[in-house]
Amino acid sequence: MDKTDFLVDLQKRLKKYGVRNANDYIDYYSEYLDDLIENGMNAGEAISNIGGVEKVVLHILSDEDVEIPETKNRIKSTLFLTIALPIWGPILMAGYIILLAAIFAFFICTIAFIVSGLWIFLGSFVVIFKIGWTYALLQFGMSLILLGLGIICEQGLLGSSNGLFRSSKYLFKTFNKRGV
Repeated sequence: MDKTDFLVDLQKRLKKYGVRNANDYIDYYSEYLDDLIENGMNAGEAISNIGGVEKVVLHILSDEDVEIPETKNRIKSTLFLTIALPIWGPILMAGYIILLAAIFAFFICTIAFIVSGLWIFLGSFVVIFKIGWTYALLQFGMSLILLGLGIICEQGLLGSSNGLFRSSKYLFKTFNKRGV
């Protein structure tokens, strides 16, 4: 086991027990391992010198400065979420569906603008020979405008889908962190 595996395993176990100031302990043991490695030990010897992840977790949990969340608050929040779910659940779902519909609308607009821009662009070559170069120039300009609108809608599609993904990821992390 090397230093990064040790620190990742320690962080997972501290999160499992709900230690709020886990990053302080991770930073401390990272510096402590660096000091041991600088003094001539390799990573395996330094970790075995500390005693392994289990011993470190037991030491941290027995420390008086550790902040472990109370279970009473978890039970209250779980009960509140369960009772209030029929009220806020449909509202939250409707908001999520509206966001998905907006992303779908950006997708459809992107496809429509790009296809129509390409179609008018190709049609401008036909107009040169049938009507004249002034109408062909107008049609070419319209095709560039439509292609530009397609690119703008595509950027909106990327931004809105990225924002929805990040907000969903944040919500899942928040609910997972609290244990609900």
